[in-house]
Amino acid sequence: MSKEKENDLTIKIFALIIAIILWSYVMSEENPFMEKEIRNIEVTLSNIDSVERQKLVIMEPKDPKITVRLYGRRNDLDRIVADDILASVDLSGYGEGAVKVPVYIEVPDEVKVVDYYPKEILFKFEKLITKDMVVNVETVGELPQGYVLGEPVIKPQSVYIEGPRSWVDSVMNVVATVDITSKMEDINVTVPIRLIDEQGNDVRGVELNQNLVDVFIPVYKIKKVPIELQIEGQLPDDYKITDIKIEPNEIDIKGKKEDLEKINSIKTKPVNINDLINKQNVVVELDLPEKISLVNPNQQITVTLNIEESITKVFRYTLGEINMVNLASNLKVDESDLNQPFTVTIKGTSSKINPINKEDLDIEVDLKDLTAGSYYVEPVVKNAVDFIVANIQPKSLSITLKEE
Repeated sequence: MSKEKENDLTIKIFALIIAIILWSYVMSEENPFMEKEIRNIEVTLSNIDSVERQKLVIMEPKDPKITVRLYGRRNDLDRIVADDILASVDLSGYGEGAVKVPVYIEVPDEVKVVDYYPKEILFKFEKLITKDMVVNVETVGELPQGYVLGEPVIKPQSVYIEGPRSWVDSVMNVVATVDITSKMEDINVTVPIRLIDEQGNDVRGVELNQNLVDVFIPVYKIKKVPIELQIEGQLPDDYKITDIKIEPNEIDIKGKKEDLEKINSIKTKPVNINDLINKQNVVVELDLPEKISLVNPNQQITVTLNIEESITKVFRYTLGEINMVNLASNLKVDESDLNQPFTVTIKGTSSKINPINKEDLDIEVDLKDLTAGSYYVEPVVKNAVDFIVANIQPKSLSITLKEE
């Protein structure tokens, strides 16, 4: 090669080097290498069908996103947006519970990944469960005075709810709300169902196998009537009923208006009177007519019977210890007659007889219109109120009246 050609090649190589240097300089100044952070990159859920086959539900997170930091030329980075970056998680093989799932990313070839976060996402999986729950009726409003509700009839009585385990478990009550304002006739309505948690709030996100139920609630009129005690059997001869108390002595009953009009009292079921001896009180049942019930079915009816044994008491007197009434002023009783003895036997309940003493009896002999002479007179007990005089022995006494 000639020297001239060698010089020409050298110049070309040198020019190329200069051009590369200049290009590198220009690129470093005009299109330099740099980093760029891209936020809110949506994460694709791969193999979601594996989750669904296990009847699992993703509770958290609902919309997972990550942040990526890239390195590359400014022009390349400027063209890249969040949709150009593929972030994904593989959900196959996981069961119920909380688990960290690694994030995989893919970026365009002209840039490199410096870092991304989070590198793992905490997923919470819950089982999709079904539960059978009874429907309860809740009323709003007030009935007119003198009316009361009967037991509601609900069709269907229960419903199936379905959803994530924690949501289904949070349902404490299934409620059908019925407005009873001013109702005087039976209520027959179709109403929606509400799912209620422990705090009384509506539970969202749980599905029902049906949203409506039919509710029938009978409306009854109230009537207050007296209670009549029915007693069977007889007391022994030496016992007596001194008092009867029924507590309460009136009761509120409910029924249809036409049925209540026929009822003026409610009888108890028969009570054997001998079962009440030595008992202070007894709970009795009511003999309710057909189609009639108590407003308060738990109310107890208590019967108290005071049953006492009849006893006798004997007091001894002399004629001189009792009152001589209507004796003429010019007459007197022979002194020897005043010592004549007699007895008085009284009978009654123990509570009345026991407190009575001899001095408590008011006994007298009536001498009205008698003149001087001998007579037979009969002592009389004047204050026999809480007892009876069973016997006076002897029944009559002989006396002699003398002029003074």
